Amino acid sequence: MSKESVKIIPLGGQAEMGKSMYCIEVNEKIFIIDAGFRFPEVSKLGVDIIIPSFDFLKENEDRVVAVIITHGHDDVMAALPYLLETIDVPIYAPALTADLIEQMLKRYKKQNNLKLNYNITRVKRNDSIIISDIPVEFFPVTHSIPGSVGVAIWSENGYIVYSGEFIIDFGAPEGFRCDIQKMMEIGKKGVLALLCESSYSKNSGYTSPKHKLTDKLDHIFEDSEGRIIITSYAQNIFRTKEIVELTKKYGRKIVFYGRDKYDSTNSIVRIGQQLKKAVIEIPKEIIAFSTDIGKKNVDDNLVVLLSGTPQRIYHDILDIIDGGDESLKLNENDTFIVASPVIPGTEKIANKAINELYKTDANIHVLKNKELCSMHASQEDIKVIIQIFKPKYFIPIKGEYQHFISNLDIARSMEIAFENVGIIDNGEILTFIDGKLQDYRDTIEVEDVMIDGIGVGDVGDKVIDDRIQLSNDGVVVIGVTIDSQSRDIIANTDVQTRGFVYLRDSEYIIKGIIEISEKCVAEMKNNPKLEAIEVRQTIKDKVNKYISKETGKKPVVLPIIIEV
Repeated sequence: MSKESVKIIPLGGQAEMGKSMYCIEVNEKIFIIDAGFRFPEVSKLGVDIIIPSFDFLKENEDRVVAVIITHGHDDVMAALPYLLETIDVPIYAPALTADLIEQMLKRYKKQNNLKLNYNITRVKRNDSIIISDIPVEFFPVTHSIPGSVGVAIWSENGYIVYSGEFIIDFGAPEGFRCDIQKMMEIGKKGVLALLCESSYSKNSGYTSPKHKLTDKLDHIFEDSEGRIIITSYAQNIFRTKEIVELTKKYGRKIVFYGRDKYDSTNSIVRIGQQLKKAVIEIPKEIIAFSTDIGKKNVDDNLVVLLSGTPQRIYHDILDIIDGGDESLKLNENDTFIVASPVIPGTEKIANKAINELYKTDANIHVLKNKELCSMHASQEDIKVIIQIFKPKYFIPIKGEYQHFISNLDIARSMEIAFENVGIIDNGEILTFIDGKLQDYRDTIEVEDVMIDGIGVGDVGDKVIDDRIQLSNDGVVVIGVTIDSQSRDIIANTDVQTRGFVYLRDSEYIIKGIIEISEKCVAEMKNNPKLEAIEVRQTIKDKVNKYISKETGKKPVVLPIIIEV
């Protein structure tokens, strides 16, 4: 009799914030749950986003049966276009998430001028379906975007439950509500392992009601005599709903001013208009348009919701301050509220934008990160989910290592044995045989794939090192022109520098660079077998040593030999 094998393989999301991608393998069949990106560290110059490596999935494409997307945030779904370029796999997602995925894929195809075949199956939030002969359960969870779900995949020894991103909030509006009853039904059938999010596991108590903006904004709305401009991330629809309710309460009109027409606020408002039941209720009488901005007797009564992605929104603020936005210009009657928390990778641009805001005449309110609790599970939320599912094994996911340790402590407090808590890194494999966690851990190689807007994965550490070198010490370009037959130097050697040294004070350095370069090129005449590529490398090495000795700097040196 064959033994049942279950494997849990994170390809992203472990010991990092974002880039979620987890594989659940049941008897050789691989389910992918989520496929997101994260923003790069400040040191990753020129890199736009980082996605998981798909090498493992490409090697095992014939065993991949589904990719399930739990909600419509970039950190769980925005790597999907790149995944679909690599492997052909059916997508399963709740209806709203599926609509956002479809929009994203159409845009990706258009921008990259490529054909991308995909098959999306829309599921209900509490659906029970069969995928490749394996039962899969969905259960609604409360998160900052409507339609969010968790997933449970059946094995003979109990469900593998993926919590998704969630909080416990029994007062959540429709579309955001969790379904405790469905979770309890799954728990009663038996849960082998619970994969539970960890990023807020160091926070005591429940996240609710600390995730709500209304109490923090109410007095600002009440005291504001002129126009209100408020920033909020496009994908936090819960906050959008709160801002709409405040707009209605104070008899104002709201302008959805997402400068990117594809941002999620704009998308969900448009999608909602096409549905029988709107995603968020927005009375038509309180909606204004960008053309109303600046109009006499209208402008002072507007709430301008400036939405966008975490990277884009602060650039938009700077553009508005600098006068680069023809429609929206700040004045002394404006109240400007920054309600978009600073996330990893955006610290530098966010700090600059906030500093520049304070230089304007507007009335500025910046809500700090500790005032802006995202809708992620705190300690008591996690305890509730453990109590509901009663898992045999507990696996902390989504967060830094310190969060995993905190989540481990929560599991221990809920009487889950220490040896039944699995802390794993990206690429580590937890293996269960007949419902028992094995002591060994296989690993697969998973490297970050950096995308800089031009290519996928062709930006490596060497390229990043060069960019850092350029930003720190500049560049030196050396041009030597030689006769292709005689190999004599036939023109003055040219040295151009950018971001290196002030030439007027450093003419002797330039002369030294020219002397070294011309001596190296002269070797070509004495040695006919010497190739230009070898000489360029020699110039580069010797000039680097000379510059480092004279200045302590290490610019990027680019020798060019022109044969005429």
